[in-house]
Amino acid sequence: MYWLSGGDAGKFVESVKDAYEKLKEVGPSPLNLINEETETESKHVITTPAE
Repeated sequence: MYWLSGGDAGKFVESVKDAYEKLKEVGPSPLNLINEETETESKHVITTPAE
């Protein structure tokens, strides 16, 4: 969390850069991986035409 006022433009820029670097280190969200797995599984469902 960053505490800024309207006159802290330089501090705002630095806080955004800091947050970006931290997120870059963490990597992608594990929740996205769960969604990709479910989409992949649903693509492998084999269905037969109704007769």
